[in-house]
Amino acid sequence: MPEAFAQTRGWLDKVFQELPPAHGRYAGALRTAFAATLAAAILLMLQVPMIAPGLYLIFLVSYDVPYLTLRRSVMELVSQCAGVALALMLIQVTGNDPMARVLGIAAFTFLSAFLLNACTARVAAMNLGIFPLLTLSLWEYHLPPKLLVYLSAAPIATGALAVGCKVAIEYLFTHRDPQRALQLEIAARLKALRAMFALYGMENSGDQLKPAIAAVSRYAFAGQGKMLSLLKEVQSQPMAHGTEVAVHSAVIPFLARLLDQAASFGRQSSEGMDESWKPAATRIAHTLHAIETGRFEEVTNPDEDIARLHAPFRTLFQTLYNLAAVSRPTRQYAAVDLPQQKKEPLFKADAWTNREYLAYAAKLSLCATLCYIIYNALAWPGISTATLTVLVAGLSTSGTTNQKMLFRIVGALIGGVIFGIGCIVFVYPFSDTLLPFLLSVACVSFLAAWIARSAHLGYIGLQIVFAFYLVVFQEYAIPLGKLGEHAHIDLAHGFGAPTIMTLGRDRLLGILLALVVMWAIFHRLHPERAVEKMRRNLARLLRVVADVLPRFGNVPADQINALREEAQSIVVETRGLAEAIPYELDQHMQRDMEMSEAIQNAISSAGSLMLHVAAQDRAKEDAFATHRPPGRAQEDRIADGLRRMAILLEDPSAQSDMHAAPPESPAGVREAYSILWQQCAEIRADSY
Repeated sequence: MPEAFAQTRGWLDKVFQELPPAHGRYAGALRTAFAATLAAAILLMLQVPMIAPGLYLIFLVSYDVPYLTLRRSVMELVSQCAGVALALMLIQVTGNDPMARVLGIAAFTFLSAFLLNACTARVAAMNLGIFPLLTLSLWEYHLPPKLLVYLSAAPIATGALAVGCKVAIEYLFTHRDPQRALQLEIAARLKALRAMFALYGMENSGDQLKPAIAAVSRYAFAGQGKMLSLLKEVQSQPMAHGTEVAVHSAVIPFLARLLDQAASFGRQSSEGMDESWKPAATRIAHTLHAIETGRFEEVTNPDEDIARLHAPFRTLFQTLYNLAAVSRPTRQYAAVDLPQQKKEPLFKADAWTNREYLAYAAKLSLCATLCYIIYNALAWPGISTATLTVLVAGLSTSGTTNQKMLFRIVGALIGGVIFGIGCIVFVYPFSDTLLPFLLSVACVSFLAAWIARSAHLGYIGLQIVFAFYLVVFQEYAIPLGKLGEHAHIDLAHGFGAPTIMTLGRDRLLGILLALVVMWAIFHRLHPERAVEKMRRNLARLLRVVADVLPRFGNVPADQINALREEAQSIVVETRGLAEAIPYELDQHMQRDMEMSEAIQNAISSAGSLMLHVAAQDRAKEDAFATHRPPGRAQEDRIADGLRRMAILLEDPSAQSDMHAAPPESPAGVREAYSILWQQCAEIRADSY
C-alpha cells in the first residue's frame, strides 16, 4: 500500500509539474477558447451539422505565431478536401459496394500510416486517413447521394469557418517574438540549474535546496518539447533578409540532457552532499553563469582534470562543456540566414528502403479494418470511433501506443463523462438560452487549451475538448436517426440542449474496442519494444556522425547542416521513446529503463565526439584538418570505427573488433571515442 501511494504521489507531482503557468500559456489558452466560443456561436446560428470536428480543428492549428496558424490551417483544409475527394471517387467507381468500402478502409489506413513515417508532411498524411474513413462510414446509411455528399463536406465547411475565427483572433491579439520567447525558456532553465548548484556549493543552503531541486526536476520532466516548438516557429515564419536565428538547434537536446542529469543528481543528494564535492558544484554554477552571460571563453575543456572529479560530476561536466561548445558563436554553429534555407524534402531519405514503415502501416491497417468489420457486424455505428482511434493512437512501439491510448481514454472520461454528461445533467436542463451553453464551451475549451500546451500531457487536453464537443454538440452531429427513409427532412433545426448521453458512451466503448484490437496486434502478433528501436536509433546516429566527421572543411556547410538536422531528429525521437518505456507495463520495464539510460548516455557521447571535432576553436580545428597521417585520414578511421559500432549494435552475430582512434587525434577526440566504444559494447552485451 505505501508503494502504491508513492507511485500515485509521483504521478500527481508530474501532473503539477506540467500544468503551472508558463510564458505565453495563459494568453494562448485564452485566445484559443475565445476562437472556439466565437466559432461555436456562428455555427449554431447557421445551423450547420458536424460542428464538433470543425471546432476541434482549432486546437490542431494553434500556434503563437499567426503566420504558422494560417499556414497549418491551409494545409489541414487542403488535405481534408483531398481525403474526402479520394473517398468519394472510390464510392463513385465501385458503386458503393460494401466490400469496396472494407478494402478502402484498409487501403486508406495503410497509405496514411506509411506516409506518417515516410513523409515530412504529417498533417496531410493523417488527414488522408481520417477523412476517407469518416466519408466511407457515412455511405453505410444508404441515404440519397446528394445528402451524403453534403454530409461528407460538412466537416470541411465547419472547419474552415472555425479556423478562420482562430486565424483572425491570432492576427488581432498576438504580438510575440518567438526568438525572444525561446531565449527566455533557455535562460530560465540555465538559471534554475545555476541556482541549484550554487546552493550545493554553499556551506549552509538551509531550506532553499529542495525548492531549487524541484525547479530543475520540473524543467527536466517538461523535456525539450516547448523549446523545440518555439524553434520550429522561429525557423518557419517569414523573416526579413539577413535575420538570424539566435539559438542553434543543437543547444536544445544538450540542455535537456543536462537537466536530466542534474535532476537525477538532485534526487540522489536532496539533503546535501559531501564537503569535498562543493568546489566542483561551485565550478558548475560559475560555468553556467558564463554560458548565461555569453562569456564562453571562460568555459574550459574539462579533459585535463575530469578524471579527478567524483563520478557524478564527470557526465555533468562533459554535457556542460558540450552545451557551451554548441552555444559558442563559431562559424560552424553560426546562425543560419533563414531565407536561404533549402526547402524541406517531402519524403525522408529512407522512405522507400526502410521496411519498418511498411510493417507499421500493415499493422495499423489490419487493426483499423478489424475494428470496421466488428462494429458493422454488430450493427453499432456509434462505436465507429474505434477506426479513428487506431489511426491517431497507433504509434510504432508498444509503449508509445499504450501511452497514447491511455491519454485518449483519460481525455474521453474527463471531457465526455465529467464535463459533457455533467453539463447535460446539471447545467443545460436549467437554462433556456444559448448563453450557459456557450459559457460551458468557453470554460472547457480554456482548460483543454491550457493542458494541450503541456509537453507530455498535451494529448489529454486535445481528447478532453474533442470528447466534450462530441457530447454537447450531438444535436448538431449527423441526425441520421431523424432521417432514415425521410430524406426530405431539413438538416437545419433550432438549438436544443442535448438530453441524451449515448454519444459519449459509444465513443468510450469505441476507444476500448480499438484498445483490445491494438493490444492483440501490436503486443501479441508483432510486438516492438521501445528500447529495441532506441538501440537501432543509436546505430543510425553513429552512421550519421560517421558521415559528418570526414566532411568538415571539405564540403559546403549546408550538407553538414543537413546531416546535423538528421542527427537532431534521431535524438528527439529517441528521447520520446525513452519517455514511453514506463507505459509498456511488463516485467521487463526496469531493465528497459536501465538500457534506455545507457543508450541516452551513448548518444550524448556520440554528440561529444562530433563536438570535439567540429565545435573546438578554429585554430584547433585547422590543426586537426591539416596534420593528417599517411594513407587514410584520421577522420576516416574514426568514421570506420563508428560504422563498425553500428553493425555490432544491429547484428548479434557480428565479430567485435576494436577500432582505436588514431594516436594523432586530439586527446579529447581519443577520450570521447574510447568512452563511446565502451558504452556501445556494454549495450550490445546487455542486448544479446
